[in-house]
Amino acid sequence: MPYQIFSGKDTQKVKVGDFIKASYIYMVKDSVFFTTANSMPVYIPVMEQTQPYDISEVWTSLKLGDSIVATQMIDTFIKRMPDGIPPQYKKGDRIRIFAKVLGIFKNDSLKNIDEQKERTAFMVKEVEVVGKYIKDNKIAAQKTPSGAFVEISKPGTGNAIDSGKYVSVMYTGTSFSGKKFDSNIDTAFHHTEPLSFVVGAGQMIKGFDEGIRMMTMGSSGRIFIPSMLGYGPQPGGPNIKPYEHLIFDVQVVDVKDAPPVKKDIAPPPPPQNVDTHQH
Repeated sequence: MPYQIFSGKDTQKVKVGDFIKASYIYMVKDSVFFTTANSMPVYIPVMEQTQPYDISEVWTSLKLGDSIVATQMIDTFIKRMPDGIPPQYKKGDRIRIFAKVLGIFKNDSLKNIDEQKERTAFMVKEVEVVGKYIKDNKIAAQKTPSGAFVEISKPGTGNAIDSGKYVSVMYTGTSFSGKKFDSNIDTAFHHTEPLSFVVGAGQMIKGFDEGIRMMTMGSSGRIFIPSMLGYGPQPGGPNIKPYEHLIFDVQVVDVKDAPPVKKDIAPPPPPQNVDTHQH
């Protein structure tokens, strides 16, 4: 794997067992497939065992502040794994990786402290971006404690939905660009039953869970979710990009105090001895 290192001014070296904090750009041909620009840096463990023909081979050649450019050819991967190449990659494609070492941490505790600081700062920026979208589009929405926004288009009845309630909703999810990624209303997604879950039990992404608590039985509205209250860097399916903000059109169709109790099914009775002899 050809690569080039551009040295920084620091002398702290990357060692096996460290965690690297890095900016990262992953390009296929001339298209950016993944980038940390305007998002979170990546945190990478440095292992003694590396992958061949992979940037992990050269982590220990870097120092704090160094940058690296590496090139991989898809044809090499095709030769090694003829049937294991994802369909988006084609013969002749070139992968280019650009990375810069922003930090080096000696253990996961130090890495976790830094990562939490980055997450908090990034979350603040995301809420500001979504809040600006709400303001610019003159949307009458309220903000949840963590930073999602809820617009009620049709009021319902009763009190706001509390944690522990068992709710059933119909929904359609779209990106801020308007691309639909999931729905139990649109039959194209092949599931039209209501979505049911216990509020506050961690069964849903945080922005959706918080947004539902600002709705009531029979209400309809939209929940605007910053990516870090959604799927963040890990897309929730092929139609959601990393760090993508989401909008859910939601209708609350049922609210119960608790989920239905599953009845135990009695085991079948043991087979009876059947005497087949004639008497």
